Amino acid sequence: MKRIIGLTLVCFTLLSDPAFAATKSIGKDNVNIRSGPSLNDKIIYEAPLGYPIKIEKEQGKWVFFRDWENDAGWVYKSFVSEIPTAVVLVKVANVRNSPGTAHKVVAKVHRGEIYKIVGKKGDWIKLGYYSGGEEIGWIRRDLLFGD
Repeated sequence: MKRIIGLTLVCFTLLSDPAFAATKSIGKDNVNIRSGPSLNDKIIYEAPLGYPIKIEKEQGKWVFFRDWENDAGWVYKSFVSEIPTAVVLVKVANVRNSPGTAHKVVAKVHRGEIYKIVGKKGDWIKLGYYSGGEEIGWIRRDLLFGD
């Protein structure tokens, strides 16, 4: 019995830790992000389609999250998508044709741009365009938020 209680506490602690927060995305364009879990709460900003978020908790039909700039807010759960996306964290980053710095640069991406995640390999993420899903190439995971 003590083992079950201990294991339950460990799982609860891990799931409630922001480091283990679920990464999802905004599934509609121009979604209102609010200061609290209600339509009566103040709109603090609008999020675009594909905007990656790390969900920290849920309350009823609402989710509380943090974004790539560490801003926090509430969004109605039906506006959250399971489509994995990422936003570029650095001013300019190279995208390569294969995972690894020795491979050819095929594109450059810029801070704040949002892409669909279409693959993963070790410390590398394969990016694609959100609409249409055309693949672009590989970028180091540490240059992105969301995965």
